[in-house]
Amino acid sequence: MATARDVARRAGTSTAVVSYVFNDGPRGVAPATRQKVLDAAAELGYRPNALARSLSRGRTHSIGLIVPDICNPYFAELARAIEDAAGTTGNLLLIADSALSAAQERRHTLSLIERQVDSVVLVSVSDEPDLGAFFEAGIPVVALHPLSERDRRHASSLTIDYEAAAQRATEHLLAHGYGSVVLLNGPGESTGARQHRAGFDRAVAGAEGVRASAVRSEISRHRAAEVAEELLSGPERPRAVYCTTDEQAFGVLYAAHRIGLTVPDDLAVVGFDGTRNCLVSIPALTTVQQPTEAMARRVVEILAGRTVEDEPVHEILGFEFVARESSGGPAPA
Repeated sequence: MATARDVARRAGTSTAVVSYVFNDGPRGVAPATRQKVLDAAAELGYRPNALARSLSRGRTHSIGLIVPDICNPYFAELARAIEDAAGTTGNLLLIADSALSAAQERRHTLSLIERQVDSVVLVSVSDEPDLGAFFEAGIPVVALHPLSERDRRHASSLTIDYEAAAQRATEHLLAHGYGSVVLLNGPGESTGARQHRAGFDRAVAGAEGVRASAVRSEISRHRAAEVAEELLSGPERPRAVYCTTDEQAFGVLYAAHRIGLTVPDDLAVVGFDGTRNCLVSIPALTTVQQPTEAMARRVVEILAGRTVEDEPVHEILGFEFVARESSGGPAPA
């Protein structure tokens, strides 16, 4: 592999001049000399060390993305959308999978800091993630979920209104006249769990004669199926379930099938996230559609040139509620 010294020898210059050419400085190079260096590099197949060049300029042109579970189709779609958006600005996306583990999320935090990423997009497994290490390292962060008042001082956020979305989904089920509704939430410390519960409670508060309750499961279709099968086999089987992720909703659909229930005739199901898998579930899943592509484009825009000294940005994007067969279709007027 050709080195800068080989290029300098071929061009009849010093290695410093080769560095000036490929790093655009810090000193100028005469046009004729610059062309000699470029010609020599082309002949030798020389490629400068991209990391070294970036570090010399104080940036690595890399964005870290931490997600709770890359096997979850929503996070896979989100990662691809952010990668596409980052690519248009010449940034490389480094994806870290926390595997639903707070300890692994902390390890990824330290790893991205060691790799000197320019910025981080975070979807945490925790309702109150530890952002101190990023702040101390001078790495700006944008969370794609609600942040506590404490964290909002040190990181930006880009999210939909989880509470309003949960209320809208629950009201849809109530509008169908279902007399008993269950919220299938995530773990108590998980991101958005408080907001989902608040929106659900607000919707059922004014619904007279409706039996409402809440259960929890890991954000996994497998664990959700286990929880749902026990719930649906009990003496007080709910008529409808609002799930805080599509993954949990798919687990509920599987559990209903296993015990012989028909969706939506025996059980109505609503999810949250709006992945493309919702179109090919049986039946098609009613869900809250997150604006994944718009969110990806906007988060890359927010991070462009941002430092931890800049005032944090907090934006709320719109969502779309999509009624499909799993809940009985559009609710009556």
